[in-house]
Amino acid sequence: MKKVMLSAAVCAMAFTANADVAEEVEVIETAQASAFSSIYAGLGIGGSFLKSGDVKYLSKDGKIEKDSLKANRFIGSFVLGAGKVFSNNVYVGGEFLMDFTKNKKSEWELLGNEKIEGKVGGYIPQLNLRLGYVFKNDVLAYAKLGCAWTKVSLNGFEKKGNDWVEVPGSKDSKTKASFVLGLGAEKAFCKKFSAAVEADYNFGWKLGGVRWNKGWNVRALVKYNVKY
Repeated sequence: MKKVMLSAAVCAMAFTANADVAEEVEVIETAQASAFSSIYAGLGIGGSFLKSGDVKYLSKDGKIEKDSLKANRFIGSFVLGAGKVFSNNVYVGGEFLMDFTKNKKSEWELLGNEKIEGKVGGYIPQLNLRLGYVFKNDVLAYAKLGCAWTKVSLNGFEKKGNDWVEVPGSKDSKTKASFVLGLGAEKAFCKKFSAAVEADYNFGWKLGGVRWNKGWNVRALVKYNVKY
């Protein structure tokens, strides 16, 4: 009787161990089969809602004025990246993203028939780390953090007759990195294609005592995924 009970206990332990191993293997295989464990490229469209801080200047009326450069524009986006889903459904990835925008400019007329022109826009590259969690193997919720490089150009002009003429040596153009933090969600429709919606906040950078290019970017992306 003792031998029978011992054999039953050994069989039960073996069955439990095999079940645990099978479950673990299934979890690992599911993570490896995820469409998000891939290299991907994608295209998208969206909106950019960046602005500067207050630019203070002495106006042509002799008053101290302040104004901001608001750059609300449509953007096109290209993205290239890679990621991996681990057995606990945690996602880790990195990506390069490029936004394309039109230049946006503002002009501030100064005392003495002079003016300053400020311009932002063009190509805005980002490098990001993406961290997230996969639900039901086809929905990824993620946070992104990284850097974006934006450009600001300031130029001085003086009025001669009816024309504005650039003041030699007045042009100041800078491209600098700023911190970016965002959130997004992505849905895999099959092993090859997925779509994402995301928003990120650019904290901007300072030039001439003014913080430039701070604000939100939102975009929708369609991606083509290639498994490892």
